[in-house]
Amino acid sequence: MSDEATTRVKGIIGQTTVAAATLGVILSPVPFADELVLVPVYGVMTVRIGLARGLALTAVPWRRIGAATAAGLAARAAINGYFAFIPGVAAVTSAASAAALTQLLGVVVDAVCRNTTAPPVVQAPAASATGAPA
Repeated sequence: MSDEATTRVKGIIGQTTVAAATLGVILSPVPFADELVLVPVYGVMTVRIGLARGLALTAVPWRRIGAATAAGLAARAAINGYFAFIPGVAAVTSAASAAALTQLLGVVVDAVCRNTTAPPVVQAPAASATGAPA
């Protein structure tokens, strides 16, 4: 499962990176708006990575991931603040920083989810032909 899970996680991170970069370009005319929109995007990425690693939603180490996300978004806001009022440059900077932060957070989330001691997701037993649990 590890190789399959790793492939799934890489796909999740790639998809989220494209979405984050796109949001960075679209929202670049409004300084710091994309940071607010990226929070739920990163939350969804975290849930998907946790599930790919076999963790229940409550087993994901949210505090550690939240701290890393907040620090990354603050650093990104500081960098983008320098270019926020330069048309064109702001869009490129915003997209590039969103993509870089998403890749970094994806790797961090995956590492934290792989190394957590939380119990795995419990799978429901398969039903038999009579409809009773096997």
